[in-house]
Amino acid sequence: MKNLSEAQMNALLKMAGSKLGTSPEALKQQLSTGKLDPHILQNMGANGDKLQQVLQHPELANQMLNSPEAQQLLKQLFGKK
Repeated sequence: MKNLSEAQMNALLKMAGSKLGTSPEALKQQLSTGKLDPHILQNMGANGDKLQQVLQHPELANQMLNSPEAQQLLKQLFGKK
């Protein structure tokens, strides 16, 4: 998988932050430490538990990001055909 550019990462953080009710900067900080605000995880329901598992196990994150579904979603988000 090709790494995301800084602009692409910022766009994802902005989009996710708006959905989760937090700033992109705060979300980036929390993701970099692997410790998301409990309120964010609660708002995500079952997906919050999954995200916490992925943050605790980087190999799961790589596996998820390399899946065909994730690759297709990234292409759609960033307009690549």
